[in-house]
Amino acid sequence: MSKSFRILAAGLITVLAGAASAQTASLSKPDYYAGAGLGVYNKYSLTCAAGAACDRTADLGGKIYGGADFGSFGVEALAFGLKSAQGSLKNGSGLTVPGSVSMSGVGVVGVMPYALGDFTLKGRLGLGYVRGKASLASGVQDDSSVRPLVGLGASYALNEQVSLNADWDRFEAKYSGSGKTHANMLSVGVSYKF
Repeated sequence: MSKSFRILAAGLITVLAGAASAQTASLSKPDYYAGAGLGVYNKYSLTCAAGAACDRTADLGGKIYGGADFGSFGVEALAFGLKSAQGSLKNGSGLTVPGSVSMSGVGVVGVMPYALGDFTLKGRLGLGYVRGKASLASGVQDDSSVRPLVGLGASYALNEQVSLNADWDRFEAKYSGSGKTHANMLSVGVSYKF
C-alpha cells in the first residue's frame, strides 16, 4: 500500500469520524445530496517563458460530488478534472521547458455551512488523491499524490430539493518529482437534496 494512499485513508477516517460525532451531537438525520458543477473559469498557475506557447486557462473543468449535511457540519466526496493548459513546466531534470499540464482526482472534504434564509455560504477543506500529467517535447510525465483541497461556495435553494451553486475550488497536482502546479476553478452547477 503506497504512502499517499495511507495518508488519504487516514484523512478519510478523520473526516468520517468528525461527521459521525456531529451526527451524534445533533441527534438529527443528515440530509444527503448530490450535484455537479461546470468550470466556467479554470486557471492554472504556470509561468510563461518568452517565445513559448502560453495559455494558462483550461478549456474545460468540472466536478461531481455527493455528501451528507448534518446541519452545522457536512462531509462531501468529490471527483474533479481540468483539461490542459500550456506554459513553462519543469521536466524530470528540473529544467524549465514548454509543455501542457492537466489534472484529475478524487477527494473528501469537510464542509462548514452558514445558512442565510434560502442562501447558504460554505467553506470546504480536505484531502484529495490527485493525478497531474505533463506533456513535454521529451514525452509524458505523470504523478499521483495526496494534496490539500480548499474551496468556498454559495448556493441558493430554488425549493427544498434543488439548489443553484457557485463555487471556487483550488486544486494542486504534482506531475514529476520537481514539477507541480495548482489551478483555481470557478464553477456553476446544480445540486439535489434527497
